Amino acid sequence: MALENSPSLKEFEDGIPQNLSDPSKKKNRLRKILLTLFALLVLFISFSFFQSSAAELLAGKGSLSGLVLDDKGQPFQGDIFILGTELETKTETDGYFLLENIPAGARILIVANDHAGYEFPTLVEAGKTIDIGQLQFITTVLPDDE
Repeated sequence: MALENSPSLKEFEDGIPQNLSDPSKKKNRLRKILLTLFALLVLFISFSFFQSSAAELLAGKGSLSGLVLDDKGQPFQGDIFILGTELETKTETDGYFLLENIPAGARILIVANDHAGYEFPTLVEAGKTIDIGQLQFITTVLPDDE
């Protein structure tokens, strides 16, 4: 036994104690604490990575297509973009759109005109063009300027 792990004389002032301290318990406790801290660090780094744009690059890119109609069923002409990115396009005269090179994952597609915008949650899959079908843009009435 190493000298630093030896019991002190204070432990024997009242006779031989029933429970002598075990130095290996302290080492085991320290190992458990260090292992727990390491696991938390790995978890934190993993979470940070998957929230970053680097994870999106690894996940790949996909495309979204669809048709936007107004509240009367007529083709809607306006802007289409993905929230949190600089990706945008305009609908064609027939209301169809195609937006490419979108980072894969859960995204929010915005359909907008000069006065309003509507959010549509979507899921972009890497290497695929997802047809999200028909979207309805409901025109809001603007108050008259008096």
